[in-house]
Amino acid sequence: MAVPVADSVRIYFRHGYSVLDLSFRDNRGTLSELAQQLNAFSSDTTCCSTPFLVIAGNASPDGLNGANLRLSRKRAESVLAYIRSHTTVPDSLVTMYADGVAWDALTAQVAADPSIPARDEALDILRHTPVWIYDERGRIVDGRKKQLMELDGGRVYRILQERFFADLRNATIVLVCQAGSLVTEKSQTAVPTDLVESRVDTLSDVRSGECLDAVSSVPERVLRDDTKNEPLHRLALKTNLLYDAILMPSLEVEYRIDNRWSVNLEGEVAWWSSDSKHKYYQIATISPEVRYWFGTRKPWHGHYVGVFAGGSWYDLENGARGYKGESVMTGLSYGYMFPVGRCLSLEAGLGVGFLHTKYEEYMPIDGHYVYQQTSRTNYFGPVKLKFALVWRLWDVNRKGGGRR
Repeated sequence: MAVPVADSVRIYFRHGYSVLDLSFRDNRGTLSELAQQLNAFSSDTTCCSTPFLVIAGNASPDGLNGANLRLSRKRAESVLAYIRSHTTVPDSLVTMYADGVAWDALTAQVAADPSIPARDEALDILRHTPVWIYDERGRIVDGRKKQLMELDGGRVYRILQERFFADLRNATIVLVCQAGSLVTEKSQTAVPTDLVESRVDTLSDVRSGECLDAVSSVPERVLRDDTKNEPLHRLALKTNLLYDAILMPSLEVEYRIDNRWSVNLEGEVAWWSSDSKHKYYQIATISPEVRYWFGTRKPWHGHYVGVFAGGSWYDLENGARGYKGESVMTGLSYGYMFPVGRCLSLEAGLGVGFLHTKYEEYMPIDGHYVYQQTSRTNYFGPVKLKFALVWRLWDVNRKGGGRR
């Protein structure tokens, strides 16, 4: 009277990222529906026994093999964290694994698309070429990805990037339960009882193919929309509007390493002078910074904290006593960035830290600048204030970008 029932869904990730973005594609609706289904199964014993889950993290072929393996594992962990917080399914009924690049899925996509040039050669590589080929000394001399990239001068690989790689960056969730005659959900498909165990307890059960082969024919909600072409920028150019307003033009460059870390280099310079009036407004500052971004809704959108250091050179005078010297500083920063357009964002931030400066005081007397004394000052408190206009560029989602 009872047969195993399996349902499979995919949660998609931006390339190079493992943070679960509910606003990306249809992730929010898919996970919400899955959580409702799991909670309903757990509370209704008349139609289904306690379900168990298999969560498989995947990545596209771009990037290094080790990085893709870590990325696929983190994607599976992100989905597992969501399920833990929204359902009552115990960890004992969840199996999670990650094998890095989803070669099998890519092979199936290529096989289903007759318009791909040199498709037979590509399928031969995908099906029969090992991921790594070693020489007699154990050195890597060739491999599946290398042969695929060299096929037809790289044309085939570029087409695969454009058509399929975005769909490979996912975590696939397989729901399996024992269901009786009351199960009529259209999203569920009965599979033979000898192919699915009542539960999957070990990683070897999953990799042996018993569970995944059983659900290989289950219709998956492979969601396609234009959001896959949404820009993903690695670089940002910025100017601090507050400093610009006081005639100290600023320029910043920030590079986003991954979904959590970025590096930033900030510089300001004001080199105004009027010798006849003994007025000098000259200051130059440079400040590198490392930033950690918290879980964000989108890249370049959310809160961050940073550690910075820097130095300044200045000459300040307004017709009377002048100050000429140097300063060094270090401290912590906090900020928030939010997009206002496809390639534009605004950023607000504050830096608090320690500043030490040594400077010479002088007076303009009879057309000369007369040295008065040398002073030193230590200061602890706010040393940075920012409201910046951000221009995001280097879209790696475009053709030729470094996808993963």
